[in-house]
Amino acid sequence: MPVRSTAALVLQRTISAIVVMAMGVAGLVGLASPASAANTVTVTALPGTVGVSQTVQAAVASDAVGAPSGTVTFTANDATIGSQAVGGTLGSTATVTWVPASAGSIAVKAVFVADDASTVSDTATVTIAKVGSSLAITSTGTTTTSTPVDLTAKASSTQGSYVPTGNVTFYLKDGSSLGRVALNSSGVATLRYSTPATEQTLTYYAVYDGDTSADNSRSADATLKLTAKASTVALTVPATNYVGQSLTLTAKITPTTGTGTVQFFIADKLIGSAAVSNATATFAWKPTAVGTYTATARYGGGSGVAAGSATARVVVTAQQKVDVITVDPVGVAPAWKPGSTTVLPNGSSTPLAVSAVSKNKVTLSVVGPCALSGNSIVIKGVGGSCQLTARTTAGNGYASVTQTYTIIPGRGTQTAKVVAPANGTYRVGQRLRLGRLSATTNIGKQVTWKVRPKYKSKCRVYMTKKNYKIKMKRPGTCVVVGKAPAVSGQWSQFKVVRTYRIVR
Repeated sequence: MPVRSTAALVLQRTISAIVVMAMGVAGLVGLASPASAANTVTVTALPGTVGVSQTVQAAVASDAVGAPSGTVTFTANDATIGSQAVGGTLGSTATVTWVPASAGSIAVKAVFVADDASTVSDTATVTIAKVGSSLAITSTGTTTTSTPVDLTAKASSTQGSYVPTGNVTFYLKDGSSLGRVALNSSGVATLRYSTPATEQTLTYYAVYDGDTSADNSRSADATLKLTAKASTVALTVPATNYVGQSLTLTAKITPTTGTGTVQFFIADKLIGSAAVSNATATFAWKPTAVGTYTATARYGGGSGVAAGSATARVVVTAQQKVDVITVDPVGVAPAWKPGSTTVLPNGSSTPLAVSAVSKNKVTLSVVGPCALSGNSIVIKGVGGSCQLTARTTAGNGYASVTQTYTIIPGRGTQTAKVVAPANGTYRVGQRLRLGRLSATTNIGKQVTWKVRPKYKSKCRVYMTKKNYKIKMKRPGTCVVVGKAPAVSGQWSQFKVVRTYRIVR
């Protein structure tokens, strides 16, 4: 192998270095990227209707070769309505479904965020119209008079999914309002309505006021037939009835709202009529002959209550003898006459001997400031009269009888237990006990003792811890008095007097 010169080796290495550098520069030039591509997005949205679904699209483009890759997000008045990825096999168009929730001018916006984080957007303003509405009444068809009933109407949108809000007013056919109520979350309005008291067929309709997203609407006419409430008539008669004595036929009507008139019949013969008051009608009948009769009450109906009738059996027997009661106050003559007035002192207790000609039991009762203790009348105060009533029941061929007596309470006499020594002669210096300090009358008034003023030089009354006492001071006469105060109009004063002769 020939030997290369040093100059040749240097030249060869220099050339190699230049080649390598050239290749490096060429490689760097080949790896450099082009300038960033410019992306665009174009949104498309059409005018629509509240609650009606529609599509919104956004087309993405770039000035570079191929469709850009990233995600498109859609909003309506800044509320997100959906998003979709684009680029590559996904294509360059993003599509979402949108259901407008409100009417008016809506800003629909598409924002494209590329994979390299660059962002572009586009906005379209579209007009969303109110949705039409319809209103349908659910009728109960038939109900009774004077009864609460629910009137119901449902508001719906004529297309789409919007549920109307707001208020519904119910009207009678003549235009008078029955009431206004709000729709619930399901679009249903319910009005509680009390039906009239008369039978009739009502025609009514409802009007929906509309809201910001739905138009107003009117329902078709609906009818509500009102029928009378079924009635129940109960006829009652006395258990015992006599020829020539008036008896009362009583008819009770259910329901109690019924008004009108009841006709009364005996053996199908009209004997009279009476108006219904507080669900009751009465009629007095005086039978003229013994027998068993059929009584009938025929109610004509009224205030939405249907007519009705009832019957009852009436047994009439021969007239009974008139009984007489005797009330005889023991120790007071004579016996009291029926309807008489007697004065008895307050606090008194007077036994009453009672009897009847029929030998039937006599029952006593009293009202006023009096009381009965067995058959004794006790006077318990003044300021009003007492009425004593004596009654017997029918039996032994006699009719029952009632007699009354008036008792006027008079002023009563107070009493007290007195222990003061009897009138008599006593010596100077002698001491006597007149009574206890706690002594009271029968009505609780305290009894006090005093010397009459003109005799104070002869004797003196004084009190110990428990008693009133008297001391004989000088020869002569001493008069002492024990008293308890009167009660005005009710009790007289209590008074007791002792006269003592004093000697040495």
